[in-house]
Amino acid sequence: MELFSTHIARVRKFMEERLDVRTFRAFPSRPWPEGGGRDVVLMSDVGVELGGPETESYSLILWTENSSLVNKDTISLIGPELAEAGSRSIAFGRIVILSIEGFTEENTFRRCREMEQMRFLLDLKGFMIRAVPQFQREWSRVSRDAISRGFSLGVLGSSLMRLFRELDYVTGSEIIFITENEDAIRKIRSLTGDTARIIAAMNKMAEEMSFDCSECEYRDVCDEAEDLRRMRDACVGNAARR
Repeated sequence: MELFSTHIARVRKFMEERLDVRTFRAFPSRPWPEGGGRDVVLMSDVGVELGGPETESYSLILWTENSSLVNKDTISLIGPELAEAGSRSIAFGRIVILSIEGFTEENTFRRCREMEQMRFLLDLKGFMIRAVPQFQREWSRVSRDAISRGFSLGVLGSSLMRLFRELDYVTGSEIIFITENEDAIRKIRSLTGDTARIIAAMNKMAEEMSFDCSECEYRDVCDEAEDLRRMRDACVGNAARR
């Protein structure tokens, strides 16, 4: 399944145009203590708020069966680290690029939803996902104490990579964090935000029992993506057999 190869290329071009890109390897072992289930970071304890409602936020997962498109175990940072943040609330973007295998027309939607849910399994002391108010956004908090003890986006990225490694169909992962400014978040969203319609089309196919492509608002998406057309045909066949 190759739905996002062109979007990965757009991300690479975006990175080439940035002046401040730091790249490093993910930590090979568990980098941070667990929070004991679900750590709560109160407003009074916040060191940095990432992608809060007063600023820009963007969260995206792209996947490909072409492993050469993924810089495995690499974390890139565009903008300041948490300890360098100039304010308590900063714009935040996170792009996860995964190399995958074994995707079919029947299992792609389920696996896509499973990958999206992995972030909620993060259990890190001093870190809390506050809310996901809408698709492709995320609001999280990091406590002052955690930052003073060395919590970083490298820690966050490495921890998320460990979770993705638990999925037997994920063969490699790369994470790109963007904290540069609101304009940078708007730019990457303008380049890759059309992925929302691809995911929405998959949602519609998975949830509906009947298909009338002539009336579907995502017809143009399926017409442009061969893999989506195959998924649509598989869903139609499955519905007919029920």
